[in-house]
Amino acid sequence: MYDRASMAHALTLDLDPTLLRLLKDRVSALGEALIDWTEYLVVEPGDTEADIIRHVGFSPLIEPIDGKRFGALGFHKHWDWLSRHDRWFEMIVTFGSTFAYVLFIPDGEMIPEELLKLCREYSKP
Repeated sequence: MYDRASMAHALTLDLDPTLLRLLKDRVSALGEALIDWTEYLVVEPGDTEADIIRHVGFSPLIEPIDGKRFGALGFHKHWDWLSRHDRWFEMIVTFGSTFAYVLFIPDGEMIPEELLKLCREYSKP
């Protein structure tokens, strides 16, 4: 979801109740100041790391400055927030003082195992 129209449309869909609640809470919290500076990506079963990169331009598994991959010696978190909500992870990555990507990642089957491992290891309840 990359603009007001796509966000509004998403809130009308028959989504997982936890995901729908999270989306409603996050979109309503943005207010006028940040709504045009925030994009959401919902990772779906079957999505790959390449799919995520295609949509947001980076991999959550690779530290963007030194290129270290999750699991490698010296890897450190590069996101601003990673939280667990029931069966969903919420990862927030900010760029500058206003722009942010928010990724919602289900904790379930057909999600890249390495991504789930990262989320499980670093998320806060």
